[in-house]
Amino acid sequence: MNDSRTSIDWAVGVLIALRGYSPEQAFEELVAHSYNFDVSLLQSARSLVAVAREVAAESLPVTSTEREWGGLLADRRPVDDGIENVA
Repeated sequence: MNDSRTSIDWAVGVLIALRGYSPEQAFEELVAHSYNFDVSLLQSARSLVAVAREVAAESLPVTSTEREWGGLLADRRPVDDGIENVA
């Protein structure tokens, strides 16, 4: 399964969990969002999944996660040094 399809499937799952939709209803809402905001279906899906992950992460205790996997994640965290990257 490719990354695009996986992202869309995850987003559909988020909408099913949040709204109690059928898979078809969730997909229709995702398509409607894409159309209404003039973004691709993939962008809508990835954005929804990213927001859902942030909310889920904020609601869970992270001490054991940090202890177990913190070292692995440390090198992958973006550094906020206050310097804005300008292209």
